[in-house]
Amino acid sequence: MTPHFLRATHLIGIGRHEAAEVELRRELGESPHNGLAHSLLASCLLEREQYDEATTEAQLALGLAPDDAFAHYTLARIWDRRNYLDRAVQAIHDALQLAPDNADYYEFLASLHLQASRWSDALEAAETGLACDAEHVGCNNFRAMALVKLGRKAEAGMTIDAALARAPEDSFSHANMGWTLLESRRTNEALDHFREALRLDPTNEYARSGLVEALKARYPFYGIFLAYMLWMRKLTPQAQWGVIVGGWFGYQFVLRTAKANPHLAPYLQPLLVVYIVFVIFTWLADPIFNMLLRLNSFGRHALSDDERRETNWIGAALLIAALSFGLSLVSDFFSPFSFAAIIWAFLALPIHLVFSAHAGRPQQILIAATAGMFLLSLAWLGTVYTLQTSLASQLTNLITFGMIGIMWGGQAIAQSRPKL
Repeated sequence: MTPHFLRATHLIGIGRHEAAEVELRRELGESPHNGLAHSLLASCLLEREQYDEATTEAQLALGLAPDDAFAHYTLARIWDRRNYLDRAVQAIHDALQLAPDNADYYEFLASLHLQASRWSDALEAAETGLACDAEHVGCNNFRAMALVKLGRKAEAGMTIDAALARAPEDSFSHANMGWTLLESRRTNEALDHFREALRLDPTNEYARSGLVEALKARYPFYGIFLAYMLWMRKLTPQAQWGVIVGGWFGYQFVLRTAKANPHLAPYLQPLLVVYIVFVIFTWLADPIFNMLLRLNSFGRHALSDDERRETNWIGAALLIAALSFGLSLVSDFFSPFSFAAIIWAFLALPIHLVFSAHAGRPQQILIAATAGMFLLSLAWLGTVYTLQTSLASQLTNLITFGMIGIMWGGQAIAQSRPKL
């Protein structure tokens, strides 16, 4: 191996990818047909988020060394980061055909299946990796995650216990144990593991988000919401939409029944109110309880910058809604202040979607939709105060349909992963 190549591998090992890239380019200047150097350069470019060039280098590596499993694995990592999940799965399968006993590759395959909510496939991949290396920490962790999703929490706990016994300083294993304990409502124990994971690796986002959830789970009402969300996350995306759509049609059925049978209305109306409150709670519980965490000195520091910004925006919207509602009570309940209160309260929903969406096009669409709703609201207020009744009525309908559209379409947009 040349000095450039040796320096590059050392620099990659200590996370200095930009410096490693310089050495690899010097290596390729002298040996342009070195497939492994192209693969390593692709990995460096991937870490620096230069996705197009990383893909090109990985494909060059495959052209030079089509029987190199590492080249296929590198390309799989790039497709995964670029959100081409099917291509990533195909590439890692190609790597495994060339290196069927590589536990690292099975670990990566398990992670891809977990992203796609294919829990059984993830479990199979992790267990195949463990058949190659029974002490592989990554495969043990992904096996545990798949078991939790499949409802086999006791087995998951034992799996992570074994992983922690082999690698007690592994941050991901501690975070994984924290989430498993959180599933079982053992909040204080979960907090201990999340704290330990962050002590070992302060950049562990999986542990930081778990810590935030565990802190909020101390509030009884949020504990109910968290249990619901953890249950929903175990479902496939199609099943999740089935629950949401089923709830909406159930609400419509009860509403029509109450209208058609006035004598049943007093018994059915509480169900309608409970459903509406539950829907609003599922949308806004996360940011509202994040606002409560800002009153806690420890919780305040656990929140990410985006979470703090989200609480600022949503807090402002809800404050204006509360002030508008208060003004409606001291003037006329059916005054413009009432509708303004409703509008500002509902604006918290698209604001939450903006911050929960993936960066890029999904977030840009939701920012535009939120800004549009805000401008429509201002236009409506202007028409009301200038007594343009007809135009105000049209804008009311437009705002109503806009809010319904955001409720239904916004979630799908927020969950979509843009291709990079």
